Amino acid sequence: MPRSQQPSLQQRFIAVVSSHKRTLTGLLLVAVLASTVFLGKQWLSDPWRFPLSVVEVKGDFRYLDKQQLQMAVAPHATGGFFTVDVAAIRTAAEQLPWVHRARVTRVWPETLRLQIEEQQPVAHWGEHGFLNKGGEPFVPKSTEIPRALPSLAGPDGLELKVLENFKRVSKTLAPLGVTVTRMQLDNRRAWHLQLDNAVLLELGRADAGQRLQRFVRAYPGVFAGRLDELRHVDLRYSNGFSVYWEQAVLENTAGKQG
Repeated sequence: MPRSQQPSLQQRFIAVVSSHKRTLTGLLLVAVLASTVFLGKQWLSDPWRFPLSVVEVKGDFRYLDKQQLQMAVAPHATGGFFTVDVAAIRTAAEQLPWVHRARVTRVWPETLRLQIEEQQPVAHWGEHGFLNKGGEPFVPKSTEIPRALPSLAGPDGLELKVLENFKRVSKTLAPLGVTVTRMQLDNRRAWHLQLDNAVLLELGRADAGQRLQRFVRAYPGVFAGRLDELRHVDLRYSNGFSVYWEQAVLENTAGKQG
């Protein structure tokens, strides 16, 4: 560049100063914006400005104690509309045995809403627990519990497997007019069934579904009309089964007494 066209020292100084001014102006704007956001957040987070005055609890409750629910969430329902810890409230609610799922939302300007989905027991599990429709176990502390449910049992972690097999077995036996009241999967992974007439079915470990079908096929000719006499059917054979009748037990008992 010719010497005559090069910027003078004064021009270069002015350009540098202008650049620094723009930088300082930008930094100042950022600082003002950050301060505004911080102060606004502080202002909004003041619980006295937007206090919560209404806590709504919604849901269809059959077993859940509302007072117990309120006591569980009350310590966490503190602060203002913007500061209340909804995650802590949800966790506290879902720790109650009869609460399956909880949803917590804020409703402007002063309401906190709890939508509760209660556990729906579909079967007894073990000694004191229940299974919900998803095969998840839960153990309520309340004494007001449903009784007219099937009793299922099995190793920990296999709750869903037992429940799903119970549904398949119930569907298979439905045409016979009998229902399963108890089902157990023991530690050896063998299946044991008890029908509503107290008849026991032993299915064993392997091919349990096929063995049950064998009972269904034999039912019209062997068991129909004689369920009152039937006590136990052992289906753990490759091609047949053994049957224990009430009459045979009575005859054996009479013979021993004579």
